[in-house]
Parts: sequence; C-alpha cells; structure tokens
Amino acid sequence: MREKVNSRISSAPAKHILSFVCCLCLSLLTIFPQTSGQPALADSLKEQLSETTGTAEVDLLVEISQSLWFISFEESMEYATRAYHLAKKLNYPQGEADALNRIGNVHYFLRNHDDVINNYNLALSIAESLNDINRMGIYLNNIGLLYRELNQLDTSAYYLNRALQAKEKLGDKRLISSTLNNLGHLYRDKKQYNQALEYFVRQLDILEESKDLSNLVTVHRQTAEVFYRQEKYNESVNHLMQSLYLARDLSDSIAIAIANSLLGRSFLELDETEEAYERITTSLGIANRHSSKNLIRNNYNLMYRYYKKSGDYRNAFDYMQRYSTLKDSLRTRAILDQTLQLEAIFETEKQNNKIQLLQMENQIQEIQITRQKNINISLVALVLLLIILKMIVFFRFRAIQKTNKLLGQKIGELEKTNDKLRMSALALEQLNATKNRFFSIIAHDLKNPFNALLGFSEMISSSFDELTEQEILEYIGIINQSSQNLFKLLENLLKWSAASTGKMHYLPEDFDIVSLIHSEINFFSLSARKKNISIYSALPDEIIVNSDKLLLSSVIRNLIDNAIKFTNPGGNIEISASLKNREVKVEIADTGIGIPYDIQKKLFIIDGDTCRKGTNKEEGGGLGLILGKELIEKAGGKIGFQSVPGKGSTFWFSLPLKQ
Repeated sequence: MREKVNSRISSAPAKHILSFVCCLCLSLLTIFPQTSGQPALADSLKEQLSETTGTAEVDLLVEISQSLWFISFEESMEYATRAYHLAKKLNYPQGEADALNRIGNVHYFLRNHDDVINNYNLALSIAESLNDINRMGIYLNNIGLLYRELNQLDTSAYYLNRALQAKEKLGDKRLISSTLNNLGHLYRDKKQYNQALEYFVRQLDILEESKDLSNLVTVHRQTAEVFYRQEKYNESVNHLMQSLYLARDLSDSIAIAIANSLLGRSFLELDETEEAYERITTSLGIANRHSSKNLIRNNYNLMYRYYKKSGDYRNAFDYMQRYSTLKDSLRTRAILDQTLQLEAIFETEKQNNKIQLLQMENQIQEIQITRQKNINISLVALVLLLIILKMIVFFRFRAIQKTNKLLGQKIGELEKTNDKLRMSALALEQLNATKNRFFSIIAHDLKNPFNALLGFSEMISSSFDELTEQEILEYIGIINQSSQNLFKLLENLLKWSAASTGKMHYLPEDFDIVSLIHSEINFFSLSARKKNISIYSALPDEIIVNSDKLLLSSVIRNLIDNAIKFTNPGGNIEISASLKNREVKVEIADTGIGIPYDIQKKLFIIDGDTCRKGTNKEEGGGLGLILGKELIEKAGGKIGFQSVPGKGSTFWFSLPLKQ
C-alpha cells in the first residue's frame, strides 16, 4: 500500500495473465476509487492560503496537493512544486521532504518512473539527515512499491524490510500492518510462499487485536490465495470461511461473492463437486445482481471446470463460450478505452498543428496583400508623376529627383517585404519538417511496440493452455520491455513538444550539480552492472549552478543512458566536470561503438534519421539528444560531442555558474 492513501486493492480470485497488459492502461483507475468529497475539501483548503504564512503555508500546500490527487494530477503537481520551492526558501527540510514525496507520488501515477525514483530518493536523504523515523518509513515503503512495479523484486524487498524496521521502531500498528501486507504480496510474487504466509499471519494478528473487520476480510482472502498456490486446499478453505463469516457480519455483498467463488475453486480441487457447485452459483447470483463483470467472468470459468469435471460437456462448452465472450469483451473494452485516450491526445496535437499552419497561411496572405498594396501605390505614384511632368515643365528636374527618392523608398519596402516572405517560407519549411518527423515517429516507432504488445498478448490469450510457464514468462517479459520502450518514447515526445512550443516551465534554483550527477550515476548503477560496464567519475567536491534541477536531471540521464546503450559489455564510461570562464563543462565519455560520420551531421536535427539499436539491441526513439539540446539551450548553455566510429564518443554540455 502506498503511504498516505486510504484505499486498498482487493486481490483477484483467478489467475489473469493479461491483467499485466491491462494495468499499463488502467492503473490510474484501478488503484484509487472516485471520491466525491475531494473537490470541496480542496476548495476549502485553498481558501485558507491567503491567511497562512511560513512553514504552515508549506504544510497547507502539501495538503492541497494531496486533496487534488483524485481530481487533477497537473494541479496536484503545481501545489507540490510550490511547496517545495517555498520550503527551500524558508530552510524547512521537513516541508521539502514532504513536497518531494508528493511530487514523486504524482509522477508514480503518470508512470514517470525515473522522476519517481529521483524525488523519492531526495526525500529519503532529507529524512535520514533529520533521523526522522516516521518519514523514513513512509518513503522507504513507497520506494519498495515502485521497485515491485518495475519487477525488481529483490530491490523491492530490501526497501520494504527497511520500511518495516522503521515502523516497528515507532510502534504504530496501523503502519506496520500496511507494510506487512506489501511484503506478503511481494514474497507471493517471488513464489516464496512460506515467507509470504509469515507476513500475512503477522498482519492477521494485528488486525484481530484492533478488530479491523474490513481488512481482516481481505487479508484472510490473501492468505488463502497463498495456501491455494501451495496446493494446500484445506488450509485455503479455512481462511476463506473466516473471510466469508466476517463479510457476512459486515453485510459486504461483493466480499461474500468473492469468498464463495474462491471456495468453489478450492472445493473443485478437493473433488467436492457438489459443495463447489453451490458456492459458485451463490457467487454468480450476487455478481449478476451487482453487474460485477470480472467476477461473473471468473465464475463462468469455474462453472466450465465444474461441468467438465462432472462429464457434462454440453454445459461445459456453453460456459466456456460465455467465459471467452465476456473475457474478450472486457479486454476489448480496456484496449478501446486506452485507444480512445491516445486518439484524443493525437487529435489534440493534430488540431494544434492545423491551427499553427492556418495562422502561418494567414500571415503569408497578409504579407502578400500588403505587397500588392505597395505595388499598387507605386503604380499610382508613377502615373501621377507622369501627369505632373507633362503639366509642369518648369518643375521637371525637381520632380525627377523627388520621384527617384520615392522610388528608392518603395524598392526598399519591397525588399523588406520579400525578406519577410523568405523568412516565413523558411519557418514554414522547418515547421513542415518537424511535423513530418513527428508523424514519422508516431507512424513507425509507436507501431512496433504496439505490434509486440498486441501480438504476444494475443498469443498468450489464445494459446495459454499450450504454452509452458517459461514461454509465458518470456512473452510477458517482451510485453513489459515493449511497454517500457513505448512509455519512454511517449515521455520524450511530450517533453520535446513542450520544449518546442514554449510550454515547458523553467524554474531555476541554486543547487550542487556534482551531487546531482552522483545521484544519476547511482540510478544507472544497476543498468551498468547488467552489461558489465564500469562508470568512473572525476568530479570536484561542489559546483553551484543556477538552473532548473529537474530539466538538467533529464539531460544528464539521457546522456548516461545513451553511453550505456552504445557501449559493449566490459566497456568503460568516465564522467568529469571542469570550470573555465565562469562556466562548468560536464563531459560523459564512453569506449563504445561511436557514431558513424553520416549520422554525426544530423544528430541534433529533428528531421534527421538517427535511430540506432544499442549493443544489446536496445530500442531508441531518436529524440533524447534533440530534447537535451532544447533543454540545455533553454538554460543558457551549450551542448556538443566528439566521436570516432568504433572508438567511442564524448558528449559535453556547459552551463554558466551561479552569479
């Protein structure tokens, strides 16, 4: 459970391999319920801002960010960022840590995993420096949950166990219970079932002592699931009966239905078919009354298994058809919802591009009209001058001088107008190249990961019973990698679009760039070890710059990621920083495969085709360096590189020091 969140995810009663794919699209909707009272709470807290100052204002901004979590991630991020900058100004480290945790939570649900880790680690370092056990427990818990989502289960276990130790020092049973539950799920995912049971049983003891009936219903069900996976069906039935009795006491219809469904599943394994049938039909009746489609689907599958075991193949076939139809319907709906969201984003960008093109066309038309008017004025002036010359012979020479002067002015105006037209045409050509590259990325680079997602998920769905466990894990790994590649590409597209259109906020602050570089090196240490790559640093103790810390972090992360991607296993990466002429110059050198000369010419050009696979066939969208150039130039700096094919590359950027 993510800290400071009063909600819980109920465990599903059946094995859903495809749920991993669906959660990529629907995690934001399944983790939190809609809370109708949150808008009123947010408005009430905002009204208090005008009367609040100092550290109390920081705490109030963090609380507003919390209340907006269910309403608008953009507003929640805005208030958390305000809280962070105000806390730094007031030298209020507790407020800084709370604001960083809130920023990390928003990035978590936007699936910006790099930003999540960065903000959580910064918050944790502040809490550790203050020896604040309470905050350390919260931040360690959140970091553990993030690594569990990234399927780095050993790392997740390390952070969650540290969180449990911190909470045990505080003695808060509610917080201890939350982390015990997270550890139980983690070790269940690792298939270390005895350890998972140890944590769930400890949590049951705490819940029974506090008489927390609602959570007891869920944890008994989760404990039963572990016993089921161990094929200890009698123990699973015992815990499910406990969950059922408690759910009846609470009059919780859905919990009653889930318990009966799971009991039916266990009784089928025990060959107690009549008892299984009674439980399944009871659950199915409740699920139909509540229109719970996922539960209906699971019960259809159990009915199919019941009739198949009973030898009634007609009814077994009927329920298998119902199960398959409903499963396909739910999956199609989930994919359709995600597709509609992507189409909406695409249509919005498309409309914005159309508006920009129309504006450009209008400007060109206005220039053409102005030019034509100037030509007409010139013609009229010439005609008038000819008439005057014919009528007034006496003033002929003076009229000629005036006419030549006027003609010179008009020619100058025409040349300026032509220059404006040429500049507009060049800008339009660049805009068209940007648009073509943008659509090329959407048409090509987004297509491949989607093909992998759809293809392998369909293969698992259609051939699940024929695949080995190893094949299923391999396909899920491919789906996971494709999803991460797709998300990184979308994230770079959005950041580049924001930087290109001037919509990216630039928030400069004074900070130590050396500390930031060390943080990014630590972040990539695991990726480097996987490829047996050594990262060395030659950095001074401290260099203070005035820039946007989050934007600069993104640039450094892209450069280190590229160095790892294009360096062969066993290679080296060296990161250094030097001072000269009131500037800091950071260099990232690798012993990798280098950059071909034909690609070097168009490395920072948006319409240049620079996409290459890494030394381990890692995918790339080709936008990282372009985005880095946008961000560094926005911060008033420069970026460049030197590379020899086959011998490695050195990328550098420079920034002005704090004035």
